[in-house]
Amino acid sequence: MRKTLIFLAAFVFVNNAAAQRLQRYNVDPSSITVSGISSGAAMATQFHFSHSTQIVGAGIVAGVPNYCGIGGLAAANLCMSNPSSVNVNFLITQTNGLAASNLIDPVANIRGDRVFIFHGTQDSTILPASGRNVQTMYNHYGANILTEFSIPAEHGWPTHNFGAPCSASSANNAFMNNCGYRGAFNMLNYLYGGLTSPADNAGNLGNLLNFDQAEFFALDPSLSSMSRSGFIYVPTACQGGGRCRLHISFHGCMQSSGNIGNIYATRAGFMEVAEVNNIIVLFPQISAIAVNPAACWDWFGYLNTLFATRQGNQVLATHRMMTRIVHG
Repeated sequence: MRKTLIFLAAFVFVNNAAAQRLQRYNVDPSSITVSGISSGAAMATQFHFSHSTQIVGAGIVAGVPNYCGIGGLAAANLCMSNPSSVNVNFLITQTNGLAASNLIDPVANIRGDRVFIFHGTQDSTILPASGRNVQTMYNHYGANILTEFSIPAEHGWPTHNFGAPCSASSANNAFMNNCGYRGAFNMLNYLYGGLTSPADNAGNLGNLLNFDQAEFFALDPSLSSMSRSGFIYVPTACQGGGRCRLHISFHGCMQSSGNIGNIYATRAGFMEVAEVNNIIVLFPQISAIAVNPAACWDWFGYLNTLFATRQGNQVLATHRMMTRIVHG
C-alpha cells in the first residue's frame, strides 16, 4: 500500500498547475462552515470560535475541545491520551476570557450553530472520549449537535471507498480509513441540510485549483508553518458565477501537500459533494518546520500564545483567504 500512496502522490503533484491568485466568487456570506481532522479539527474549532460572527457550522473529526492545548505540548498530549482528565469547564472559562478580551468573537454566536462531531471507537491517537469533550463544550454554548461515535474507525478521515481498513492504522494511506461511510457527505449534509448525494465520479479534478497562499502573509508563510500554496475546489457552476456556499477544510498532521500532494482534497469525498451542491471548498495548507515537523495546525502554541484567537498567525491568514473569496 505504501507503493500505491507514493504513486498517487507523484500523480497528483504532476496535475497541479502553478499557483494562481485566489479569486472572489459569488458566495452567500451566511453559508460559511468549517471542518477538520485531528489537528485540523482543533483548528476548525479555533476558527469557529474566533470568527463565530461569520461561521455558521463546524465539522469536528477526531478532535479536541477548543483551547485544549492552552498549556502547550504537555497539555496537548494530555488532551489526546487522557481525555477523561481534561477539565472542560476550565477550557470554557478560558474561552470566555478570550471573548471578554475581544480576542475572539462573542461566544453567544455559537448558539444554534450546527456542529457535526465524529470520533471512531478505535482511535488510538486521540482517544474516543475526546469526542465527548468536544460535545460537552459545544453543548455549553448551545450548538445544535449531531454526533457519530459508533463507527469502529482508527485515527483518520472516514470514507466509503478509500484508505486503510476502518479499524486499522492509516499512517501509510494518507490518514484515511475506508469505513463504508461517507464522512464528507454526512458532515456537509448536516451542516447545510438537503444536499444531493453525489456519484463517486461527480468531482472534476480540473476544478481543483492551486492558489497562492503567500500573499496573505506579511512575511514568508513558512514563518507561520504554512505553505506558499493551497488548494481550492470551485464547482463548475461557481466558476460560471452561480450563487454558492463556502466550506473551509483543515487537513490533519502529515496530510499537507508537502506530505501527500492533493490526496486529502481529492479522496476525502469533498469534491464530489461540492460539485453537485455548489459548495466551494478551501483547503489551506500547512508546511513542516523545525518546531512543527509533522505539519500540524497550531493548536498548542508552537508559534505564539495567540494561536487560538483572531490574531493567531494561521487563523488570521485563513480568514484573509476567506474574505477574498467572499468579498474580494
